[in-house]
Amino acid sequence: MTGSVGPTADKPKKAELSAGRILNEKQTDWRSMWICIFLQFVVGVQISVYYMSMWPYLSGLDKNADFDFMGWIVAACSIGSSISNPIFGVWNQKTMSVKWPAIFGFLMAAAGQVWYGLLTVATNAKWWMLFARFFTGFGVGNIAVLRVYAATASTTKDRMRAISFGTAGFVSGISFGPVISAVFTPLGADGLRIGFLVFNMYTVVAYLMALTCFLSCIVIYIFFEESYAGIVTKEEKENDDLVVPMFDIPGSIICIYLFMIINIISTNVEVMSTPLTTVLYDWKDSDAILYNGITLALSCIVSVTFHVILGTSRIGKMDKRNQMLIGIFVFLLYHVCMYPWEFYSGPLNFIPEGVETTEAGGCYAEYLWCHDTTRVPLYVYLFCFIVFFGLAFPFVETPAAALFSEVLGPRKQGTMQGFFSLGGSIAPVIGSITSTALFKYTGYRYIIVLQSVILVIGGALILIFYKRLVPLKLIKKTESKKVTN
Repeated sequence: MTGSVGPTADKPKKAELSAGRILNEKQTDWRSMWICIFLQFVVGVQISVYYMSMWPYLSGLDKNADFDFMGWIVAACSIGSSISNPIFGVWNQKTMSVKWPAIFGFLMAAAGQVWYGLLTVATNAKWWMLFARFFTGFGVGNIAVLRVYAATASTTKDRMRAISFGTAGFVSGISFGPVISAVFTPLGADGLRIGFLVFNMYTVVAYLMALTCFLSCIVIYIFFEESYAGIVTKEEKENDDLVVPMFDIPGSIICIYLFMIINIISTNVEVMSTPLTTVLYDWKDSDAILYNGITLALSCIVSVTFHVILGTSRIGKMDKRNQMLIGIFVFLLYHVCMYPWEFYSGPLNFIPEGVETTEAGGCYAEYLWCHDTTRVPLYVYLFCFIVFFGLAFPFVETPAAALFSEVLGPRKQGTMQGFFSLGGSIAPVIGSITSTALFKYTGYRYIIVLQSVILVIGGALILIFYKRLVPLKLIKKTESKKVTN
């Protein structure tokens, strides 16, 4: 009796160990992972490099362009990404390839950047700028496959570190992009003309971005190797008694929503920084680009530091749900301090008649809301931008991305990561269009209110669905059949 029962009794135990052993025996290829992290930094730079310089460039090229239209230009990059994110995700899902989707995306982004640099020879420049940013956005939709690689090429023990460093790369790219524009401000708006080409503070950056894209393609082709240590393949599961069950849909949607709201806030804060400081502190265009670039660089240092801390210390092992709640709380502190309270000084000043923002700052004549809007003290603005903004991001973006991967489980994630990136791309579309319109007609007061509301909703969703925001667990095939029936 004992002889007949023994092997049967041992079989489930062996089966339980098989999937775990398969995953535990794999190792993260950190050379390729570091390349992936660097590429996410490049994507972030490509997206944000013109956030602070776009409006001065546009207004100088096309006098018919208004601030509302700039919102659509900012959105064009995100619309392009929104279209391509799922395409790149499905491409990866079908082929399990990261290399070729990434190369194709960077080549498209390079074309968009060259186009942006050649706007000085175009008529109706505002429309050509919109198309240039759309092409760049479509190209950098390859961030979807880079996120897939970070999630599925890392082992369970390395995943938080890989995603945290990857997110740090992307966020530091988003933050560092405008700093690059600030570095080239000494060239001025006139710059140097060689034939029909103009090399000024705006166009040199565009050509540099195109060169960066080409170099990234070379790095991917020569040095990048694909190795998926975080998933159990179909072949490995054939003789296994454990299966990957369906993931929790509400949990995954909440992660996407959290990723969306921080991208809305990021875009709004960075895009609005130049026009906001122009009206608040009377900074002319070049000063606003330079000073905000320095401020954003300091914020980037804070952000990257905490991303590294999350990836290397015990703080990163804290429950990801609690990390996100901390981040949302810090974001709310940012908004409370940045609200134009009545006890701040005011009202705001207007630009003298006949003077352009290249010469002096202040409110445009049509900004009637400036008559009854107060001025956030400069030291409050700087502290909020550098400390609160820099600190909040790592505590929401990184755990949201890591938790999303864990909710999906050890399966191919190309399509779902495409939708995750899609959420991050749609967010700036929503944010840039609404915020520029609100800013023009009502000021920044209601932008602060709107962002605070979506943050509170995000915190409420975490608390309400707290028990569903957990990593997916493998189950036995017999249990899977019961669930299906």
